[in-house]
Amino acid sequence: MKGLVLSFVRGEEGFLLSTEALLIGTITVLGLIVGLAEIRNNVVQELGDFSQAVAQLSQDYAYTSVSDSNVPSGIWTYGSMFSDSTDVQQAQATDANGITVTTQAFVDGE
Repeated sequence: MKGLVLSFVRGEEGFLLSTEALLIGTITVLGLIVGLAEIRNNVVQELGDFSQAVAQLSQDYAYTSVSDSNVPSGIWTYGSMFSDSTDVQQAQATDANGITVTTQAFVDGE
């Protein structure tokens, strides 16, 4: 038993391989954490940009009456119009895990 313990104490076979594996694993995990944090930040930014774009969409439309003079009964339709209401957002800041998302108030000028 004493010989087995001494062989474990004196033997350093595989020490470098396990140390290398530990360092490579640690660096890989740190790289993944940093990379995923950057992906999270960019996804949040793109979603914020998308929400601003959707908020600024204008769905106004209008058309005048349409008639057909070739038909004796005088077929015609009324015109129509729709005016999209102004989308006003409140300025708001939200902080979640170090990400600050701020939405600014704006008035649609169309």
